[in-house]
Amino acid sequence: AKNTRARHLQARVLFLDKAAKLLAEQQFSAPNESSSSKDDASPKHYNTGLPVVLASHLHTVAKRGQIRVDANVKRGFCKTCATPLLEGKTSATRVENASKQSKKPWADVETITCLRCGTKKRFPVKAQRQKKKSQR
Repeated sequence: AKNTRARHLQARVLFLDKAAKLLAEQQFSAPNESSSSKDDASPKHYNTGLPVVLASHLHTVAKRGQIRVDANVKRGFCKTCATPLLEGKTSATRVENASKQSKKPWADVETITCLRCGTKKRFPVKAQRQKKKSQR
């Protein structure tokens, strides 16, 4: 019964996700005539107001409707400033390995850095998840 009740909220969350990412993408593809040339050098100076507002609406709708947001949707936005994370435009991605001389291939961690606020998100890469205690 809960699934049918929240179906419209899930559709609204997906729409807000697509709209925020599309608008953020368009801001970087269209040249900005009103700003000076030195402002175009860094993505920090782009006006990301509307995509940020849509992202905050997305989180508000999900919280009020008590629905789960897909992990890929959550990973697409900065937790701190709600900027849509677009590779090379609003975020930078690196694969780091903090083990000694990078000897442990299972210790690779993907680090996504928001270029607007500097927040880093870290996700394990190729790591095997430990089995549940009941399955060991």
